[in-house]
Amino acid sequence: MIEVDGATGKPRALISDEPKTFFSYRPANGSLADAGRRYRYDVNDGKEVIWMSERDGWSHLYLYDGATGAVKNQITKGEWVVRGVQRVDEAKREIWFSAGGMYPGKDPYFAYYYRINFDGSGLTRLTDAEANHNGVYSTDGQFFVDNYSRLDSPPVLEITKDGG
Repeated sequence: MIEVDGATGKPRALISDEPKTFFSYRPANGSLADAGRRYRYDVNDGKEVIWMSERDGWSHLYLYDGATGAVKNQITKGEWVVRGVQRVDEAKREIWFSAGGMYPGKDPYFAYYYRINFDGSGLTRLTDAEANHNGVYSTDGQFFVDNYSRLDSPPVLEITKDGG
């Protein structure tokens, strides 16, 4: 992420990812499969930035100071990947996201939905069925439409209040 001084036109790298391992950073095309390839969300007009990075070898979310570019904290962590972010509630400082590979012995390609606080606390699983979940939140965030399926069973459509 590059910041440009409006008066001088001088650029500076505010956030830079230079992992030692391979990483995938391509524009998302809108599908769930591509949604997790890059993500940035400016909190409070850029005072903070939620940024997806593979800096620890896994695709996770980080909270940055928007003025200095310093990492304030790693929001998600573990040997699993964040697939995409669906909602951010700045007032409650909560993030709704999908992830895969969190459960040893289970299919790592199944995407489940979660909620977590900006500080990394309060990780809550919102979808339970062992399947691939593809959900959508209502505009106000009060409802969650979860369309989930797996190869050996028919698709299921559920509507829940408060996203889980």
